[in-house]
Amino acid sequence: MGYIFLFIALICGAAKGFCGKKTSGVISEYKDALFTNVIRMFLCIIIGLVMLAMQGNINLLNVDTPVILITFMSGVTTSAFVVLWLLAVKKGAYMMLDVFTTIGVIIPLTLSSIFFGEVMRPNQWIGLAVLLIAVIIMCSYNNQIKEKMSLSSLALLIFCGISCGLTDFSQKLYTKAVGGNIAVFSFYTYVFSAAVLIILYLIERIKNPIRGTEGVLIKRIGIYVIIMAICLFANSYFKTLAATLLTSAKLYPLNLGASLIIASFMSSIFFKEKLTPRCIVGIILTFIGLLIMNLL
Repeated sequence: MGYIFLFIALICGAAKGFCGKKTSGVISEYKDALFTNVIRMFLCIIIGLVMLAMQGNINLLNVDTPVILITFMSGVTTSAFVVLWLLAVKKGAYMMLDVFTTIGVIIPLTLSSIFFGEVMRPNQWIGLAVLLIAVIIMCSYNNQIKEKMSLSSLALLIFCGISCGLTDFSQKLYTKAVGGNIAVFSFYTYVFSAAVLIILYLIERIKNPIRGTEGVLIKRIGIYVIIMAICLFANSYFKTLAATLLTSAKLYPLNLGASLIIASFMSSIFFKEKLTPRCIVGIILTFIGLLIMNLL
């Protein structure tokens, strides 16, 4: 079942990524990225409430300190990731985001080993090394289809990877330390994420008080924002379910490696980013690395 949950999460993540790329041409300012993500978080909160109500579990929202602390961590890192994601996607090839989130997989692997004793087997270390080689090869792909990456773009991508890795670890931490209802975890994650984004948005509005753009923005990309919210919630929900059944050494490399492969083909089919020989080699190595980690 863990692999089924992960497959659903991957499909939702791919749909979210497609919508994110489509909206990136409209979102030109940091303020716009904050605003659209505030809307997404509120929609995710509503989805969480509806899910808990349908399960008859509204009473589970009365939670204790560990749940609040873990979901606060998840909310902060989630808000960081979604904003950095939208800003970074305008700076370079869409696929590069998955390259750096693949690097970020080291974070949940390391922390899960330290806190939960999920020791990686030798074949899993070898598979991870193959994945990182694929990352190095595919990094040069960006320079072939775009201008050379700037330091600011590189910084955005690195922080995307870090925030994604910490978000993944918070899911594993919740399943191990609390083991409660996944919808509760998702609900509070998006409550805290929305709070962080609202604060950042208000600060940006004070610095840049020009008004009247939000309504136009929602008219242009409103449907994409709704789809992204649904897919964001579903991706997090099913990946957290998968975390209850799969070890970190299987879950996170498989999730990010498969996302990398899906993103490369999506970029080629929908966004006309050519699959160069170097890119194809990277994809093949990614696939080999995943096989080594999960089948040997």
